[in-house]
Amino acid sequence: MKFGSVYLASTVIMATSFVAPVTAQQTDWTQRVTVSAKGGHIMGNPLAKHQLTEYMSYTCNHCANFENESYAPLRDNYIKKGLVNFEVRNLVLNAIDLTAAMVARCGGRTKFFGNHRALLMQQSDWMKKFELSSPATKKTLNEGTIQQRMQKIAKATGLYDLMLKRGHSSIKMDACLNDEAELKKILNMTEHATKTLKLTGTPSFIINGKTTKGVHSWGSLKPKLANLPK
Repeated sequence: MKFGSVYLASTVIMATSFVAPVTAQQTDWTQRVTVSAKGGHIMGNPLAKHQLTEYMSYTCNHCANFENESYAPLRDNYIKKGLVNFEVRNLVLNAIDLTAAMVARCGGRTKFFGNHRALLMQQSDWMKKFELSSPATKKTLNEGTIQQRMQKIAKATGLYDLMLKRGHSSIKMDACLNDEAELKKILNMTEHATKTLKLTGTPSFIINGKTTKGVHSWGSLKPKLANLPK
């Protein structure tokens, strides 16, 4: 190696040695979204010391309350810093919930948490729209294939309009509601929640693989997270 090359290499090495390493504190882990083996969406550091899983329903008002109350503190104090990763899984309660769960997955993993929050924060609006729909409309919801029924529910609740505002066309929505692979993931998560974990309500939480009994709100979950080893 010539002198010039040796000098250049040493200069690069010296310069590199002064670059500060990237740490967990410098990384905003809320921007990292992955999909678990169960089909849930995980926000945060995949290698975080602690794992928090929520089993939820889109027609559950307690789930909407949890999203509203936990949104900032959970992300800022735990997920963003890389201490905890947060996975959302489905425990489907009814056909409307199943439809919303399919809609939430529209656009892939990078769109999920935005869809998830929009559905929960506007839950009362689209649920009320469904309740006010005509008896004739409600009667037809039991006709046709599962996918056709979900399309009818999505229209009756205004979920097509909600997702249009988020950049999803009607054609895209139809494709999402017809995605049998995503439907299977949602149903499998529900089966695991009810038959294996024996969960009976939403939201329910799992911390590091253990069910937190009697915890169904941000108020009751918060002290559990505060006591986790740093």
